[in-house]
Amino acid sequence: MKLYELTEQYRELANLDMDADTLADTLEGIEGEIQIKAENLMGVISNMKSDTDSIDAEIKRLQARKKTIANRQDWLREYLRLNMEASGIDKITCPLFTITLRKPTQAVSVDDMDALPDEYIKTVRSADKVAIKRALKSDVDVPGCSLVDGKRGLMIK
Repeated sequence: MKLYELTEQYRELANLDMDADTLADTLEGIEGEIQIKAENLMGVISNMKSDTDSIDAEIKRLQARKKTIANRQDWLREYLRLNMEASGIDKITCPLFTITLRKPTQAVSVDDMDALPDEYIKTVRSADKVAIKRALKSDVDVPGCSLVDGKRGLMIK
């Protein structure tokens, strides 16, 4: 029997009109089955946790490898650019591709951030939820905010 079926059966039995001993025995039996199902589910969850840990480790390994390859690729591009520039070659053509040194584009260099007028400074606004929660719990009114109950958490020891 599935866990949700046992739970529904447990709820239905609790509402039935039967003598206390029979009801207690029946509910105890269903509760035992629910506990067994919960133990089995915890085994599955544990195996999945192990799988996700292994996948996370593999992702980290592959990300590190990707970064190494990308850095090597960038280094080789820069190496080629420097050598083409040093030798005065602006274009290399072959059957598979063409390499061209393009003219430099203009870029902005900000030498003194404090001297910039406000109109050229970006600001990012975000709510400080920790401070808001602290204030609301201290009965301080924070316009536009309220405390709401999240969903119940499952604690596994």
